[in-house]
Amino acid sequence: MLPRTRWLYLGLGLALRLFLLGWGAYQDRHASLAYTDIDYAVYNDGARALWTACPLSSTVYSDNYEDEEDLFNKPELAAHVHCARGIVPAVSRFVLQYDPGNAEAEDRQLVDRDSLWSWPLTLSFYMTRPLFRFFASLGDPFARETYRYTPFLALLMGPAHSFDTLWPWCGKLLFVLADVGCALLMWAILDERILMHAFEAPGLRTSLSTHLPGILWLLNPFPAQIATRGSADSLIGVLVLGTLYLLICATPEMSLVHTPTPPKEKAAKHDPRELRVANSNAWYGAAFLLALAVHFKLFPIIYGASILAHLINYRRHAIMLLCGIEKPRQSDVLVLGLEFTALAAIMYILLNTFAWAVWGQPYIRHALLYHLARLDHRHNFSIYFLPTYLSMTTDSTSSWWAWIAPWTSFLPQLVTVALSGFWLGGFDVVLACMVQTIVFVAWNKVYTSQYFLWYLWFVPIVGVTMHVRSTWHVATLLALWVAAQAVWLSQAYRLEFLAKDTFVYLWLSSLALLFVHVCGATYIVQAWSDWRARQSIAVEKSQ
Repeated sequence: MLPRTRWLYLGLGLALRLFLLGWGAYQDRHASLAYTDIDYAVYNDGARALWTACPLSSTVYSDNYEDEEDLFNKPELAAHVHCARGIVPAVSRFVLQYDPGNAEAEDRQLVDRDSLWSWPLTLSFYMTRPLFRFFASLGDPFARETYRYTPFLALLMGPAHSFDTLWPWCGKLLFVLADVGCALLMWAILDERILMHAFEAPGLRTSLSTHLPGILWLLNPFPAQIATRGSADSLIGVLVLGTLYLLICATPEMSLVHTPTPPKEKAAKHDPRELRVANSNAWYGAAFLLALAVHFKLFPIIYGASILAHLINYRRHAIMLLCGIEKPRQSDVLVLGLEFTALAAIMYILLNTFAWAVWGQPYIRHALLYHLARLDHRHNFSIYFLPTYLSMTTDSTSSWWAWIAPWTSFLPQLVTVALSGFWLGGFDVVLACMVQTIVFVAWNKVYTSQYFLWYLWFVPIVGVTMHVRSTWHVATLLALWVAAQAVWLSQAYRLEFLAKDTFVYLWLSSLALLFVHVCGATYIVQAWSDWRARQSIAVEKSQ
């Protein structure tokens, strides 16, 4: 059961989001500037196509359809029918053409109705017909030109399109519930840490563990606005935070408060191969949620470095404390990380294979390959927008920047994200993920305001494990962060609406925001190091 204070925060946070949903509906109807994000229209168009663009009445039950080629070659079908192009829907449509229950297809029966094999064939069709009809009627969400997301998102949002009054709200309500679920997972992670380290670090049991997720997330208008405007990022937040929660349940953080030391009395030596994770179900669940998060949006793959460092540290100290081996073999230490990597990779491959089998080549082209080669010349917070824009003024096939831009932005990200993950992950996996995300966003070749949400997920959790020497430091960093965005937005407004040539000033503003992000990440690591040093001293004194 949640404490009363947490219920209060949940109620207020939900009320804030419902108010913003109502305000957004009003603004969309009466204001010239829409409240709803353009991406939400893309989600809904993709969902509508997935659920309604391939009716069986226009395919297997239509005289115009004889085989799959008709969907693309016959104008009366190609104009309004957009079916999923994978092998599974194609086979399903083929099978339904020979369905004994289809009275209109008697000339295409597999066996005679009076045959001995007629009744078992009819029974098998009766049992499997709903599944074949489901796959055969799935549409292609990528028929919407700018739909670049996983088809599972359209699958989640689609059923509401059966109700005319419900569909504009369904996706936003889903995102709002996921947004509130992020706060519940923040509390769950903090409670798990308290359970594990309460005796070593009594400071973890502070009221901050309740108030920070409530104040910095549930009552924060920024994430509330992102969800109610129709951004699906809160779903990624649930998957990422769920991954970390299950991972911590399965492999507790050994070095969060202080580095464990070997016991004075040596433990009986056991074979390290006999050691198991604390919770097997949580272990497999963490691997699956990470694979699903990467499937939904590629960037959570960066957390692999933090997770590997965490698992290596956990395994090393578990062998030392439980097996009495002070210097375990490298193979025994690495086995857990390799196992988790293999599990997550297999699950990710299975998810993508299933998506490809249902939606075919358009899924590979639009949801995967597009993001790898994407070059966005529109002005955004990234320091790379200006060189990209300048390269668009010449022939892109001969522009040197068009060829090296992806690698120029990728290399700083790769180095800084990997180093921060491997350096911090063994001590505090949540802190490591937060620093990785700040660095990743700051160096990304494209990012906007909603990308900040990716690292705000971790702030209420990390805030409990930080020693802030002066509130003025935090206030100054926050003011610089807001000011850098304000300066950038002012220059973007002059460029976009007043047609002023502010490209250079806009790029300098992007550099300033990058500098603020670097300063913020440095300060967070320093404040966490101070907190951990104080806790380690307290533990040593108590011993």
